[in-house]
Amino acid sequence: MVFDIITIFPELFPPYLNESLLKHAQKKGLLDFRVHNLRDYAPGKHHVVDDRPYGGGPGMILRADIMIRCLETVTGYGLRVTKKTSPHSSLVTRNSRTRTRVIALDPAGKQLTQAMAKRLTTYDQLVLLCGRYEGFDERVYKFADEKISIGPYVLLGGELPALVVIDAVSRMIPGVVGDPESIVNETHSTEGYVEYPQYTRPEAIRVQGMGYRGKKKLNPRTLTVPNVLLSGDHKKIEQWRKKYARHK
Repeated sequence: MVFDIITIFPELFPPYLNESLLKHAQKKGLLDFRVHNLRDYAPGKHHVVDDRPYGGGPGMILRADIMIRCLETVTGYGLRVTKKTSPHSSLVTRNSRTRTRVIALDPAGKQLTQAMAKRLTTYDQLVLLCGRYEGFDERVYKFADEKISIGPYVLLGGELPALVVIDAVSRMIPGVVGDPESIVNETHSTEGYVEYPQYTRPEAIRVQGMGYRGKKKLNPRTLTVPNVLLSGDHKKIEQWRKKYARHK
């Protein structure tokens, strides 16, 4: 899968994308990350990508003409505005040879879920538009297939949400996570599901006291692993896991 990220801060992405499983997935040819500096598509000496909003108001708005110019290059073919069929549909006709999804990272968008991340793995190319300042000129949305938010709050820009989308989608692609079983029965693998507690070595940890948590002082004690997980009885372990997994 190809991820094309359009941003005015391209230097924010390599430190995360070139580490750990994402790095290995790129080496295996499973993922390809291409970061595009929106300023490269802006005219003039200073490559300005924003301007004041019509009608007045605070802040600056990212210009639609520059974003459209960038999208034409990133998607590999021209964008053609067609007759609008729905208030929420894209106005763009694209080449069907490559399954492309253009996503605007926007706090007003639909909040990302595990099911959405899985759906997005069916595309060949995801184009992620990272907003800044007061957001996009409204005409940018005519060239996006959907808006996605990562929560009911506003951030300084769309770069962190883009990384969250990349991370959530990438790990659902076969071969990116080493053991495919590890993503089968995890939290949110089905809507509302919360995975059972997990433990590893050592079996016992002696805690000498960790100061105050709130107004309550923690006394020295030993933290242990539930005996059933040490029993080797796979049937009982499975029953225990089903008992402590839950649905919200």
